[in-house]
Amino acid sequence: MGSEPDAQRLRTALRDLVALSTVPAAWVGREPPAIAAGLADVLVNSLHLDFAFVRLCDPNGGTAVEIARGSAWHEFPEWLQSYLSVNGRLSRREIVRDIDSGAQQCRGIVIPVGVNADGGLVAAACDRADFPTEIDQLLLSVAANHAATAFRTARGEKAIRQSEQQLRKARDELETKVAERTAELQRSEAYLTEAQRLSHTGSWACVPAIGKHTYWSEEIFRITGFDPAGGPPRFEEFERRIHPDDRVRIREHFTTAIREKVDFDHSYRIVHPGGEIREIQAIGHPVFGPTGDVVEFVGTLMDVTERRRAEEERQALAHSNRITTMGQLTASIAHEVNQPIAAVVTNAQAALRWLNMQPPDPEEVRQALDRIVNQGRRAGDVISRMRALVRKAPPRKDQLDINEVIREVIALTRSELHRTGTLLQTQLAHGLPLVPGDRVQLQQVMLNLILNAVEAMSGSDEGSRELLISAEADGANGVRIAVRDWGPGLEPESLDRLFDAFYTTKPDGMGMGLSICRSIIEAHGGRVWATTNVPQGAAFQFTLPHQGQKAS
Repeated sequence: MGSEPDAQRLRTALRDLVALSTVPAAWVGREPPAIAAGLADVLVNSLHLDFAFVRLCDPNGGTAVEIARGSAWHEFPEWLQSYLSVNGRLSRREIVRDIDSGAQQCRGIVIPVGVNADGGLVAAACDRADFPTEIDQLLLSVAANHAATAFRTARGEKAIRQSEQQLRKARDELETKVAERTAELQRSEAYLTEAQRLSHTGSWACVPAIGKHTYWSEEIFRITGFDPAGGPPRFEEFERRIHPDDRVRIREHFTTAIREKVDFDHSYRIVHPGGEIREIQAIGHPVFGPTGDVVEFVGTLMDVTERRRAEEERQALAHSNRITTMGQLTASIAHEVNQPIAAVVTNAQAALRWLNMQPPDPEEVRQALDRIVNQGRRAGDVISRMRALVRKAPPRKDQLDINEVIREVIALTRSELHRTGTLLQTQLAHGLPLVPGDRVQLQQVMLNLILNAVEAMSGSDEGSRELLISAEADGANGVRIAVRDWGPGLEPESLDRLFDAFYTTKPDGMGMGLSICRSIIEAHGGRVWATTNVPQGAAFQFTLPHQGQKAS
């Protein structure tokens, strides 16, 4: 009969063990505090204990969870602290045989979870005299290990959920940024396409090693007349589109740029399939690989046809303006030519007289002939300057002494200044830097400004007719030239419009002279403006950039 109690205890232990085995399923998805509380409740209610304490530690260093049920061992915290202060750590089970719970004596047990209780601990107390039996200890260990496993799983799931949330947030932020960046790129591409269309400029890339263009913007297809559906053409196909007179030159330029690994900038003509000819300006830049070899060229291609036509029209208009201006100087030019011719005749007659004397005077004859040569050269210089101004020639970029340019114009207008009673003064600084430009065009500007000043003062009877022409250094801006008159001056409301085309303050003016002056100065990289002269009159000034070299 003695085996019946043992069999009953075994059945009870198996029942409790099965019950404990089903508990973890109820902890799935629960938070760590709920797991600890559930374990404590199971120990007290299912195992019929008088006290249960559960501590579960986070392996990642988070805050531990502590739950207590029952009051039979209310001094357990003090006991644990005292035990740890003596032993340093809880490395094995500890059975406490005498616990004073007030009404009755209890027995307790503390079971570490993990090595040195790094996973936590479970403490229990009961008033049974045989507590804790081996079965009690087994059930407590199983329950503690289930709880520790569920706790770590919950912590892991929580970490996974947090990671998933962070990943989703990062993904959403990335998608938002990608969408924003894509929109920005699309806007930039639209702006670039529109800018290229407005400026008639396209971008390109090519790989010399394979003889093919690898990228063309939409504008280049339009400029060159190729079909975008066919993609960028090969070199030989593109070369056939170049004007026959330009092909050899362009091929040599491009070959040189590849061989010498340098930038290029050249102009040529494109002939469309329908026969239309377009003027092209191409700029290229080499891109180097890790070994220093040219792997590709990138650059721009600009349709400058309309610009060239406008420039030709401007030059034609400027030429017409020069012809008109020279017509105003007919009397002055005739006088400048007649004076040396008359001197030539006078000196020739004198030379004849010296030759007819007996005996002839060779020295006097030689001096007369020298004067004839000098006067002939003087007349020739006047005619040369006049021919240069009326000749229709492409603009040049020479290094000019601006003082010399001014003096040549003064020589042409000297008679006109004398005829109108205009007193001319000059203040031309020495050692001014040379300015790059076209001599004839800059002389045209000076001629317009001088004749405008003379005409303005001729229409006024008040004050003296004085004209001051100055040239001086203007710091980083280069050279500044000013033409100041003592005429009636300018109306304040006209200052902003003086250089507009077809705006004039003259009754019979066309309004083109000052507009042409502005276009010439701006084409030279300078600036022109008008102000009121002090104490009276008007002042027209312009600047020209320099390149550092000084006039001799």
